[in-house]
Amino acid sequence: MLKVYTDHNFLNKDNRREIFPLLFDIVYLPNDKTKQNFDLTNSLLEADVAIFPVDIISFLKKDKTDFLNKWIEKVSKFDIPIWVYAGGDFGFTFEHTKVTTFRLGGFDSKLSVRSEIMPSFVSDPYKEVLKSDFFTISKETKPHIGFVGNANGTFTKWVKEFLLYFKRNIIDIKNPEDYHPFYPASKKRFSLLRKIQKDEKIQDNFIFRNKYRARDLNIEKTTMEFFKNIQESLYVFCLRGNGNFSVRFYEALIMGRIPVLIDTNARLPLEDLIDWKKHCLIVSENSIIEDLLRFHSSKTEAELKEMQENNRNLVFEKLNRIDYFIQMANIHLKKK
Repeated sequence: MLKVYTDHNFLNKDNRREIFPLLFDIVYLPNDKTKQNFDLTNSLLEADVAIFPVDIISFLKKDKTDFLNKWIEKVSKFDIPIWVYAGGDFGFTFEHTKVTTFRLGGFDSKLSVRSEIMPSFVSDPYKEVLKSDFFTISKETKPHIGFVGNANGTFTKWVKEFLLYFKRNIIDIKNPEDYHPFYPASKKRFSLLRKIQKDEKIQDNFIFRNKYRARDLNIEKTTMEFFKNIQESLYVFCLRGNGNFSVRFYEALIMGRIPVLIDTNARLPLEDLIDWKKHCLIVSENSIIEDLLRFHSSKTEAELKEMQENNRNLVFEKLNRIDYFIQMANIHLKKK
């Protein structure tokens, strides 16, 4: 049982969307798992961990009294770790020896040991969208790789992405998020997908969109197409977006498919507990075709089916919101 201290003044309906993810399940959606593993306390003397209750990026944008830093300093006088959550695509590096920052992405070579990567907490598309049961895909002679999403190689698209980058990093001087170099994700995807399409040894299943989640089209139809594409593809092409992480990576896992993740120096969640080489294929931009063909030929059908089942189980056992924080709590309690 992890005893959690937080500021209860923030635990209201107005902060529901910005709440620290674990507190969402403790406060708004309590269930047997949270009750068995976590307990809120008003005493810093009793607490095992102190959690700042809301997303610190959203908070810093309107923190005119330096409340966050004062709260950290107050709590840090007690011999307990402090957890903060930096939401959004880019995250925030909080420099304090007692503070662990939970964030969605970042660059592994730049993140400190006090930065923990959270998975994207995705719901089960089989239940929510497809209304069907999970099944494994048999091995075929050619690796079958799928993708549906924003992939546009035009100069106009590049300019739009650069203007967004310029606004966030140059014009918006009050933006507290970490700086990320310009990365034209849509153009990168387009180029790599076209490269794959030209190789006759690979079976591709690609649908190119001009906007994220095809927001200019029928959302129900395109959402179904998105998840049907993953369902029908043994491998799923995954490349970062604005931030250095891929939501599609976790969608492929929960659907029991094998993510082909383009290496962009990203850190993955729970790297000390999860052997990620057993769940995905991480490739470089320059060798994606060779790496995919080599991997596919090295695996038997039984191994590929087992990998699909293990990927789906991984999300239900470790990468959903509650169980992820149970893993983090267990790690913390073992250190005491």
